[in-house]
Amino acid sequence: MPHVSSSDVIVVGAGASGLVAARELVRAGFSVTVLEARDRVGGRILSHQPPGWPRSIELGAEFIHTGNKALDQALRAAKIPARAIEEQHWLIRDGKRIHMPDAWDRIDAVMRSIGPKQRGNFADWLRRHRADLSPEDRVLASGFVKGFQGAPPERMSASILYQAALEPEEQLRPGKPYATLIDWLQNAPPGDRVCTLLNCPVKYVRWRRGRVTVESLGEKCFEARAVLVTLPLGVLRSKQDEFGALQFSPALPEKRRLLRRVETGHARRVILRMRSDIWRRGPIPAELRRRSGRAFGFLHSDEDFFPVWWSEAPNPLLVGWTGGPAAQRMEGWSNKRVTATAQKTLARLLGCSLRTLQRATLDACTHDWAADPYARGAYSFAVAGCETVPRELAKPVRGTVFFAGEATADPLELGTVHGALASGVRAAQEIIATLGRR
Repeated sequence: MPHVSSSDVIVVGAGASGLVAARELVRAGFSVTVLEARDRVGGRILSHQPPGWPRSIELGAEFIHTGNKALDQALRAAKIPARAIEEQHWLIRDGKRIHMPDAWDRIDAVMRSIGPKQRGNFADWLRRHRADLSPEDRVLASGFVKGFQGAPPERMSASILYQAALEPEEQLRPGKPYATLIDWLQNAPPGDRVCTLLNCPVKYVRWRRGRVTVESLGEKCFEARAVLVTLPLGVLRSKQDEFGALQFSPALPEKRRLLRRVETGHARRVILRMRSDIWRRGPIPAELRRRSGRAFGFLHSDEDFFPVWWSEAPNPLLVGWTGGPAAQRMEGWSNKRVTATAQKTLARLLGCSLRTLQRATLDACTHDWAADPYARGAYSFAVAGCETVPRELAKPVRGTVFFAGEATADPLELGTVHGALASGVRAAQEIIATLGRR
């Protein structure tokens, strides 16, 4: 007979939402077991410093979206300062580089012009209003939906884009590696009230009202009064015979129906480590090298693969980004092929030869979240016609099976760290209200 461990609550998944929920539950007096399939905590927050690189890089979440109470409180408690982003923007079209310091304002203006009565997807709206927008605004707006949202324009909710444009928000970066937040979340609760187990992928959740038995692939069993599932949307949508899939007994047909109506967005990032003198000489145009590379800012284009680039100046690091359908097409590509594709695009955008750019590149780093069996995609987005599904997906089942994660967040916070944190706090409060504070 397998050994059975007991606690008040089992949390499946040690990403931001799972860890903050465990913290809140422990503070309320509950014992918590956190089960994580990977050999690390953090989920889709992945800070990494390869040998020889000047600083830690982010292979998952990278930016801070302001205006969220849960994230603000966590960053302050973890003593992580927020630093401003260099808001220099350039649009490259037909080989010409156009300075666009008002890029965000232009994108917001397009999204606000959608209006409050619009229904349907962004691609349909854009086709109907194509003549009303400048070519530059069309490139920026389409790039925002595919890159920032990670969504196919044909599936992205136009109404959510409009609502999001009305919310004041600033983009910042954490002044320390994002993993510092995860470290704080993991270490904040008293150690004797929470047990976190790594390399423990969950296969079955067997439940009845007020009692749960969770079985891992290693045939370990865990019992509790409630379970909180914080797995990414891509994993929840997995077929039962796929590796990493989670099965419920009794089944949850209503949740499966909801999961068929939502989707995971895709994104792929490549970070290039350039020569240490890249901001003094080399393939980058002099106009972009000014101020030790801070003038580089963000490059936007209508390229299919890696249309957006930004710098980590003054560090000699360049980041290429692909989102939406193009990123999905790269699923399963080797790192070598992804890097080569990124370099080809960047060489065109910089107006230099591929060979010149390759000579200035020392190393590259990337991560395929779509091929990661415990992610199966980047992050969720608001699907047209299904804007209320995340809220429905978040609802607990018979006071026993609870759900959190960025895919269950407010539709305006899908795909964000602050959405994940807010969902974890919300789910913990639901559990406390159901089980009663200890």
